Amino acid sequence: MEGILAIAIELPGKRRQAFGGSKPKGSVTLGSGEGSQKVAVPVAVARILDKLQQKGDLKVPSIPAFMELLERIALECAWKRLLGLIEARDYSSKEADGKLKADGYEEGIRCTTLERARSCHLIDDGRFGEFFARRKIDAGWGRLRIQRELELKGIPPSSVPGWPDDFFSDEDDYDRARALAARKHLNGKNDFQKLMRLLTARGFPSSVAYRVAHELGGSERDRT
Repeated sequence: MEGILAIAIELPGKRRQAFGGSKPKGSVTLGSGEGSQKVAVPVAVARILDKLQQKGDLKVPSIPAFMELLERIALECAWKRLLGLIEARDYSSKEADGKLKADGYEEGIRCTTLERARSCHLIDDGRFGEFFARRKIDAGWGRLRIQRELELKGIPPSSVPGWPDDFFSDEDDYDRARALAARKHLNGKNDFQKLMRLLTARGFPSSVAYRVAHELGGSERDRT
């Protein structure tokens, strides 16, 4: 039809959705012939576009007009996807961004969506970091391991309210390390080394690990 942009929408097949390393994407071909332009879009966006086209409501005069429509739909879909994620559990900004990126949402859409979520505290890295740290302390992790994991999740430990004084003390570290080490089965052979490996892997400071390993596993020289 004259004055209406030709649009062809392709959804990934079921086999492609079930197998393969990366998440499948939809695609949209704009125009026809040599001047056509193909755009990859998240599957959720492609499905909405496909429904609009089937109902005869996908009629735009130009590529710029389509791109404006595409942005609106992508923002709606990204927001819905994010709400679905955080219904299940709390997410850091970095984690949520990774999920949206894997779905195929472009950086601008992701940034706008995450900023909206932060503005209404649906995503709060400080809250996430505090909850994560306390949960891992209860699970027997030491401060160094918790610190590494927070950094991997995109949260500087210094940004967590009360870090580290409200979470750790030397005596608390010692008590938790000793309780963890006491559950370790020891047979009298290389017990000191076994406890050092256990406690340092859990993220306890080396001074605490050494103290507990020395008390429960003998001295470093006691190797048999």
